[in-house]
Amino acid sequence: MPILLVTHDLDECFELGDEMLVMREGRVVQAGAPKDVLAQPANVEVARLLGIPNVFSAEIAALDPGRNTSRLKLNDFELTGPYYPGRFLRDRVWLCVRPEDLRVQSAEGANRVPVKLLRVSERPQGIRLEFSREITVEMPRAEYERQKDNKEWLVEFPPQSMRVL
Repeated sequence: MPILLVTHDLDECFELGDEMLVMREGRVVQAGAPKDVLAQPANVEVARLLGIPNVFSAEIAALDPGRNTSRLKLNDFELTGPYYPGRFLRDRVWLCVRPEDLRVQSAEGANRVPVKLLRVSERPQGIRLEFSREITVEMPRAEYERQKDNKEWLVEFPPQSMRVL
């Protein structure tokens, strides 16, 4: 039986809805299965409406369809991501990464960005860490407890979690 439920609670939407309509100022800006909308917001506006804080202006620095990879330049660092079909070298894009998809690491490696921890806050589902470079990470409490005394912080951007809008 179809029903219309208006909510700002994503958990409720995932539990009850087969289809999600994201509305802004009385118009539908994206529609689809809740998991699909959250995995691939249609644009920056939808990402922000969904509460995704990690939306960064970036430039396509390299494309390699043979290796299925791309390089994205964000200010003073570069990240390796998946190949983005339909994009061209030097295109300006928005990189979107959900905070629970980012990883805090203790050693340097691929796609790891040095940051400074600015703020720690408790969340119902874990701990939210806000870093310099406007990067936000959400992690389980136990993982935070293991790393809370880090002197240096690195945030890893897993390529499979990087979405271009």
